[in-house]
This record gives sequence, structure tokens and C-alpha cells, in this order.
Amino acid sequence: MSLITPQEAQARMLADARPLPAEVIPFGASLGRVLREDLRSDRPFPPFDRVTMDGIAFRSRDQLSGTPLLVQGTHPAGQPAPPPLKPGHCWQIMTGAVLPTDCDTIVPIEEVTLTGATALVRSQPTPGSFIHRCGSDAPAGKVVLRSGTRLGPAHLGLLATIGAIKVKVTRLPRIHILTTGDELIPAEEIPKPHQLRQSNGPTLLAAIDHWGPTERTWQHLSDDLESITHAIEATLKEADLILLSGGISKGSKDFVRPALESLVGPPLFHGVAQRPGKPLAYWPGVVALPGNPNSTLTTFQRYVAPVLHRLTGSPEPEPTTLPLADPVKPHPTLTLFLPATLAADGKIRTLSPQNSGDFLTPLQATGLVEIPPGHHEPTSARFF
Repeated sequence: MSLITPQEAQARMLADARPLPAEVIPFGASLGRVLREDLRSDRPFPPFDRVTMDGIAFRSRDQLSGTPLLVQGTHPAGQPAPPPLKPGHCWQIMTGAVLPTDCDTIVPIEEVTLTGATALVRSQPTPGSFIHRCGSDAPAGKVVLRSGTRLGPAHLGLLATIGAIKVKVTRLPRIHILTTGDELIPAEEIPKPHQLRQSNGPTLLAAIDHWGPTERTWQHLSDDLESITHAIEATLKEADLILLSGGISKGSKDFVRPALESLVGPPLFHGVAQRPGKPLAYWPGVVALPGNPNSTLTTFQRYVAPVLHRLTGSPEPEPTTLPLADPVKPHPTLTLFLPATLAADGKIRTLSPQNSGDFLTPLQATGLVEIPPGHHEPTSARFF
């Protein structure tokens, strides 16, 4: 098996991935989707001079120290600007109200003594305070959301604010998971001494859902060439991305590579100089992940997640390079991926799984650290 570097493996996968087409959907259904158009404010924001505190509003020239103002009335939010104030008067005003056109001063209610129809200011007010000026957030026509944005809850609030009730987003990726292994049984069943409960299928489903919204399916296959070949052939016609788990090493029951070669030809690569995940292989639109639980999740995070970003047109988060808290001995020829935690001091503390099937140690981690090959212990590493 000719091994390539993790960087070369990722580059080949990303070069093959093409952005999916866009579709227009209601904005209320767009959470987690990737925007495929720039969106502009349809009017200034805020669209009027907006009062930001409950209190009173008046003309600064009418307020003399120690002299109460007469309350002309109440001006709530959601109403047009009121008529002009009489001299020596004020409005009792609410948060979110339109600033009266002839007022320049707001005093919070906590700094006012209201007695009947009079208001006594107990502070030294500053004209212009507690006023959110028209257009100060964005003028009309300004781009407020860029194409490529993954839409979160706050973005949906902004869509509603600007009246973007239909939005153009990337079509959901269609992902098909195919797991292999005759020793694996459904989690609901009681295993015999020679069997294991299936974990990679649920893990990959959860990893995909954690990444973002998709259309995904999962099918478990027997370890025989005919079953694997037929399942892959059927899935190739439907999926944007196929994830295979297991059956990609050199064992006599590893049929993923011969099945795929009979259908689409040789892989773009098979074998990466890394631990865990050395047997990782890739065909156009097909990722063959190693079957050990730690290897499966590690290679998903390192390679599949960036491909999903490329397919949907969302920017891939940049890995962060941080100092290591403790020495980590590198492998002379393999990149190491170790589960790690980010400590309060901003340093990475690595954890050491017993082997690539150890799924308990990584549960304590908050990310992965990437240790390149070499002979010198690094002082910092990529954390993602």
C-alpha cells in the first residue's frame, strides 16, 4: 500500500468535490442551511430613531435643574411619532418607541420621580443618550448576510427583520452510509460471545447530524463481495457522498476495494500515512473509512467534514495551532491524531487511546490534535 500524507489526501478529496446546486426554501426552514446569495437590508436599521429605555422624553432646553416637567401623555412602542410637546412638558415613553421629532433627551424611569402628572428628573441628563439612531446599524441596501453563511438562529431573526421570507440555499447533501462486518449486530440485540453491537453506523449518523442538516441513510452489509457490490452500485446512482465503514483493509473478507474497482475503477488514493486511519481510501464521491470506531470518527472529522463544507459552499473553519501542555513523542513516519482537551491555560492536553478500537478514552476529549511525523517533540500542534 503506497501511503500519501494527510495533506495530500485532503487536497485530492477537496479537488474532486463540487458545490451542490441551490434551491429556494422558506426562511423558517433554513436553520443550518448554507446561504447562496447576498442579502441586503430592505430599509435602514433601525428604521427610525428608536428609544432604548423606559422613561421620559423631552426637549433639553425645557428642563431646568430641580424644576419638574408636566407629563403630556404616554407614548408606547408601535405608535407613530406623537404631536409636538408643549413648553415645559415631557412624554412618558417606552422602550422601542419612535423618538418624538421635537425631543432630544431620554431619562430612564429609574432616574425620574413621577408624582401625578409631574416628572422630576433626579440626574443630570445627556441629550442624545438612550437613542438608537435611524440607520446606525445598516443603511438601506447594505449587504447584511453574505453568500456562504451557515444560517443559525440569529440569522433567521435577521431574515425575518429584512423580510427575506424565501432564501436561496445549497440543496441538502444526500449522504448514504454503508457499514460492513458480519460480527456486528443491532444495538437492540444481545450479542453472542463472538459478536459486537454495531456502533459505527449510529456514530456516523450522529456525526453527520452534528455537522449540519443533510439527507442521510444507513444500511449494514454482509461481508461478501456480491452484497457489497450491489449495494454500492445502487447507492452510486442516488448519493452525493457515500461513506463506507470497514472492509477496506487487506483481509480476506475486505471486499470494499474490489467492489468499487469493478464499478468505478481504481481509487484516487488508498492508504494515508497516519494513525489511526491508515487504510482510508477515496473514489470520486465515495469515502472508505476504516472500521475501528476511533478510526472511523477521526477520519470523518479530519476528511469528511471538509468535503461537506466544500459540497455546501460553506467556509471550512480554520484549525487552531496551540501550545502543547505536555511532551508528545511523534511517530517517525506517520501523522498522529490524538484526542485532546483544551485546558483553562489555553494549552492542549493529549489523551492516549489504548488502540484504534478504544472509544472510551476519546469521550473525554473536546477535539483532536494533529502531530506531524518527525524526530523532535513539537511544542505546539493543530487542534480541531
